[in-house]
Amino acid sequence: MKKHLFTIILLASSVVITNTSCDISDDALETPATENSSTEGNTIAKNATKYFTIMQLDSANTAKDAKYLTDAEKLVIQYCNLARMNGSAFNNAFIADLLSSNNSYEQSLVDTLKNIADKPLLYPNEQLCKAAEYHANDIGPEGKTGHNSSDGTNFAVRVRSFYNGGWVAENISYGHDNALEIVRQLLIDKDVASLGHRKNILNENYCRIGIAIRYHKTYKHCCVQDFSDDQGD
Repeated sequence: MKKHLFTIILLASSVVITNTSCDISDDALETPATENSSTEGNTIAKNATKYFTIMQLDSANTAKDAKYLTDAEKLVIQYCNLARMNGSAFNNAFIADLLSSNNSYEQSLVDTLKNIADKPLLYPNEQLCKAAEYHANDIGPEGKTGHNSSDGTNFAVRVRSFYNGGWVAENISYGHDNALEIVRQLLIDKDVASLGHRKNILNENYCRIGIAIRYHKTYKHCCVQDFSDDQGD
């Protein structure tokens, strides 16, 4: 295992909200990272072309023209899409070091991805991005964690104040600004029994995503992902 890729500061709970007020959450606290990650450039890992065609890599890059996103934020979406597009290829291209792992969470991710293929791609939505950015900017300067806003506003209320959608969900990671590290962290979902973050990323019902990577006072970086189906505007 490459420790600098897997050290999770705090992996916030997945929250899946329907049109009801249901709120499911289970937080996991882990060992703080000893190093900050560095943000990638605007290209995905070179070895990806061994397992994905140029056409596939381009198709997965649904955020390439989203001027309101940073390069790292665009890459997070692209990595998520590649996992949804061809899980087996993702195993070989981006988590090959986990293929023989004895860790139960890492093993289960490898096994899960073997059965993932041709799921609908995630497309960036500017309103969802504003919802994610609002929350990242809200909790970051104060070093807070969790899905509720600092004034106590519920996650679903916050998201729907920006985006009028159907099913919505949220992932938050802390401690990384590197796109691949963020996606690996959320997919492994270490010590999160529900595997909610992984399920959100791979859920075929979600086709829209908002994302924001911002400064966090306690953990240096946080990444908020907001998901929705195609019922919103």
